[in-house]
Amino acid sequence: MPLTENQMTKKATLWPWLVILATVTALPYIQMTSHEFINWDDSFYIYNNPIVCAGLSWIGIGWAFITGTASNWHPLTWISHMLDSSLFGPTPQAAHLVNLLWYIGCVLLAFFLFLRLEASPKVAFLMAAFFGLHPLHVESVAWAAERKDLLCAFFFLAATIAYLGYVHQPKRSRYFLTTGLFVLSLLSKPMAVTWPCVVLLLDYWPLKRFNNEFKMAIYEKIPWLALSIISSIVTIIVQNKSDAVKSMADFPMLDRLANAFLSYFEYIRQSLWPIGLTVFYPYPYSINTLGALAACCVLGLISAVAFWQRRQHPYLLWGWLFYLGVLFPVIGFVQVGAQAHADRYTLLPQLGLILASGLFLDHIIIAKSIRRTAAVIMAMVIVLLMVLTFRQVSYWKDSKTLFYQNLEEAGENELAHFNLGAAYLQNNQLELAVTHFLAAARINPAEATTYNNLGNAYAKLRQTSLAEECFKQAILLDPKIAQPHFHLAVLKFNQGNLDEAAKHLDEAARLAPQWKEVGDLRDKVKKSTSGRSLDKD
Repeated sequence: MPLTENQMTKKATLWPWLVILATVTALPYIQMTSHEFINWDDSFYIYNNPIVCAGLSWIGIGWAFITGTASNWHPLTWISHMLDSSLFGPTPQAAHLVNLLWYIGCVLLAFFLFLRLEASPKVAFLMAAFFGLHPLHVESVAWAAERKDLLCAFFFLAATIAYLGYVHQPKRSRYFLTTGLFVLSLLSKPMAVTWPCVVLLLDYWPLKRFNNEFKMAIYEKIPWLALSIISSIVTIIVQNKSDAVKSMADFPMLDRLANAFLSYFEYIRQSLWPIGLTVFYPYPYSINTLGALAACCVLGLISAVAFWQRRQHPYLLWGWLFYLGVLFPVIGFVQVGAQAHADRYTLLPQLGLILASGLFLDHIIIAKSIRRTAAVIMAMVIVLLMVLTFRQVSYWKDSKTLFYQNLEEAGENELAHFNLGAAYLQNNQLELAVTHFLAAARINPAEATTYNNLGNAYAKLRQTSLAEECFKQAILLDPKIAQPHFHLAVLKFNQGNLDEAAKHLDEAARLAPQWKEVGDLRDKVKKSTSGRSLDKD
């Protein structure tokens, strides 16, 4: 059985652990105060989002619950960014420091959860420190737009701890508290849909409710399962509406299955050997079949050992199933985006691996001398992780630093070149922008946004024929986006071709009726057209 609230170590004795844990977690992340926003998603979530920049308001809260912006439904995340803008303004320093505070909260909750799952304070501290200082989590903290990961994890862990309290004292108020925290987790990011399965795992171990409370354990989770189903349906609708979900033609099911096995194994490898981490891992053009089979065998072997040891060491099976289950929604069977896997997906699932490994070592290492040696080794590992995390955080200084590092680690890929091109275009370093946009277009010649931005760079270089060619190619590839129509209209207006400018402006206005710049340019075209008619009279 887990420690009850009366049996837990007194709060006064926990304060030193909590202060040290919060401090060491913060150390490698303090450098974020000088970091800029990243030009991948940060603009949609914060600095180019007028509703977020306007701060917290009733209109903004209503918008948060109905929008599918950024191909996600996570109203609490939007509200959190709005609150930042109200309190501090839409600045990168505020966004990053608030992210850090949420992350420290997650680490402290992990410490309390480990305590409730039979770990001593010292062991719980070491496990929480390993979790808090692991470089795999840098992406979730240093990326302002990934606030959703931190909010989801915080309320996920809080709901889990609240559930343990509810089982200990099954009061209606505690059930409602647990439900409320779970809802907040779902409203932060739909990855929390697996939480009802996690608490079922808690019923297996350490609560052991399946023996004499099986029906009650199932019935009380029906509302939570219903909430997970509703959240999943809403997420699928939003992602399908924004064309974020990839088709089977692009990513066949056999490839997805193989990549899932490889990803499950890769996350374990990265947890043990966190070298070569980067912001984006491109989906491979061809799946390594032998590697996928080897990964499947390793995962099967671990599963067999955990099941075999379920009576003597039940936490092994618990931690392993936690890892497999919590990671399942983002393992790639429903492919969203072009990544093979992502560091940010490990924030919660890694806790299962840490719990299983930590409790196992704590139980099998009995001799005091060996335990002291193990503690020293673990402390050295944590210091090493802190150094690696500090280095990983430094890559998030700005878009150029981040995506050059991505090219070094992941090799040539469209996303890195596109974002580097966008960063150089924003800084008016036009030749470099053209170089990277051309590289992105070579890798993926079917991406309309790349040609639109390449056209902008050529237009600023006064290479109008190349710019016009790029805008027309963007329109050909995706007639549904307004930007190339608008930019082509600007080009034609500057050339004095008002009829062509008006035609493209009409189309841009149809596709983006709320785009202010389109309306302004239409007014200029109308004035110029009317002036031309008067001259003819």
